[in-house]
Amino acid sequence: MSDPFASRLSLFTGKGGVGKSTVVAAVALEARRRGMRPLIVELGHRASMQAIFGGRGAQAIGHAPTEVAPGVHASNVDLEHALADYVAAHVPSGALARRIARSPMLRRFLGAAPAVAEVLTLARLEALLDERERGAPRWHPLLVDFDATGHALMFLELPRVFESLVGDGGPVRRLLDSFAALLSDRAHTRLHVVTRPGKLPIQETLELCARLAAEHAVPLGTLFVNHVPSPPPIDEPLLEALRARITAPAVACDLALAKRALSDERAVARELARLEVLALPTVRLPHLTGPIDAGALAMLGRAAGATA
Repeated sequence: MSDPFASRLSLFTGKGGVGKSTVVAAVALEARRRGMRPLIVELGHRASMQAIFGGRGAQAIGHAPTEVAPGVHASNVDLEHALADYVAAHVPSGALARRIARSPMLRRFLGAAPAVAEVLTLARLEALLDERERGAPRWHPLLVDFDATGHALMFLELPRVFESLVGDGGPVRRLLDSFAALLSDRAHTRLHVVTRPGKLPIQETLELCARLAAEHAVPLGTLFVNHVPSPPPIDEPLLEALRARITAPAVACDLALAKRALSDERAVARELARLEVLALPTVRLPHLTGPIDAGALAMLGRAAGATA
């Protein structure tokens, strides 16, 4: 059975345009319905969750977790705040930590140095995972919405890239080792992939999963196929029988549309069949034609927790 809610750390990736952020929001709502306390973590300043949960009138989502729906929180990792948190955790003097974090020279260095933002983001994720409330983890699950597939791969490669650059000991080495261990921990971490039933998205998903299996130890979780159209309310034999007996122009037009829908359904079925080689728990999410409001998100969330 597919269960994207069992892991404390759920990472989500997928090509642009597949509806990944909407799926993350839906999973968060379903996690809350199941009695959990989900936190969505966005990386960057896209403000996708703000738009999904409330549009322009919604409260801005910043570095500190903000409630975006009853029991559902979201956070947007900000580099300056992440730097301040990291310095404060490793410099004993609070006044000195603030001076370091506000240094213009340090900020220029961070802007030019490779992967510094990603390392600070790792530190922020670890801090959120370590937060406790009444002796229990404050957030469960932590849902990380990566900007794009390339961004996810860069994060997953950080421990390997820095292996020869960072010496033994020190806070950065400990952070990278801890993150590498977390990534490979099947009891606590899953990387979920979102796609849609088109030829190009399916091909990109197959290539992504093959690369992840070959290069990274992170355990793959659920494959979410978004925007799956509903089957047409007619099958091929009935369609052909009607076409042979009905010649009225209006009905003939409707039958032509039905034939096109059947052809599209067969194409979708062929693309979905290509995913079977991955042997991953797969959830098909319906294509929604109306606005993605709270009710639609809740419906998608329930579908996300169902067996394919």
